[in-house]
Amino acid sequence: MQSDKGIVYCNRVRIGNWYEASTLEEYKLNKFLQQMKKGDLMLARYRNMTENINKPTTLTQTSGPITFGSKMSLLAPHVSATDPPIEGKTGVLLGGRISSNQITYSQELEDGFTVVALPDLLPAERSTFIITSADYCDRTGEQLKYNQEFLLMLSSSQKKKPLYIRYDPDPIPGLCGSLPLYLSQNAVSNTRWRILPEQKPNITRFEQEGQNVMVNTDVIVNHCATNLNLGVNTSCWSMGFYGQVCAPLMKTCLDVYGKELPNNIWQIYIPLIETDKPNE
Repeated sequence: MQSDKGIVYCNRVRIGNWYEASTLEEYKLNKFLQQMKKGDLMLARYRNMTENINKPTTLTQTSGPITFGSKMSLLAPHVSATDPPIEGKTGVLLGGRISSNQITYSQELEDGFTVVALPDLLPAERSTFIITSADYCDRTGEQLKYNQEFLLMLSSSQKKKPLYIRYDPDPIPGLCGSLPLYLSQNAVSNTRWRILPEQKPNITRFEQEGQNVMVNTDVIVNHCATNLNLGVNTSCWSMGFYGQVCAPLMKTCLDVYGKELPNNIWQIYIPLIETDKPNE
């Protein structure tokens, strides 16, 4: 027995179409108001994400050696900040990234989110890290030495579950794609890094081992588990919410003389804040 389907109008009865259209508009309006109240609209998510990861930060102010517990950023100073390259625009910061799929369930950087190179040189929550000890000892205030292992912890995750920059040498195919670095809650061997001095003709790297690491000085960031150098893949750019981003690269890039190429050169970036001088 067929169920009663109610009154069915033909295409020429316009009153049925008008009622259907008004009901649909009412449904869309109620759904929009509910999403706006819950913060589920894409615009609200974007604003929330911007407040969380683009909030400006103040780095640890120093012009000498870097210490454990210091807030800093990693800058690749000799890499082009645009694609195609523009003369005079160089330098990218290492920082976290939220994709268009991840923003639907989180507007903060979380475990598993990828790390990219950002052309924005203003230190923000997504590009601010804290140097922490890798041997489970509290070394806050101690000076970091060349070839000493450490962890790079996201500054905004310090009061929650700490997130560390991690590189897995044999990732599952298709898991990371062109972005080999990601944030991890687990402080394992793949999250350990060390700073190596830049190769110079008048002094060997072995002779500089154990010396203090200075800020705003060209250095090499080396992955302890694989002995690969951190770099920037200048041939792999993509679009993000705030413009172009570049993919990191885990590869030791050398020239014919055995010296690291510019995309392997980094700086522990701490721009000094200029203070107003008192009027004399």
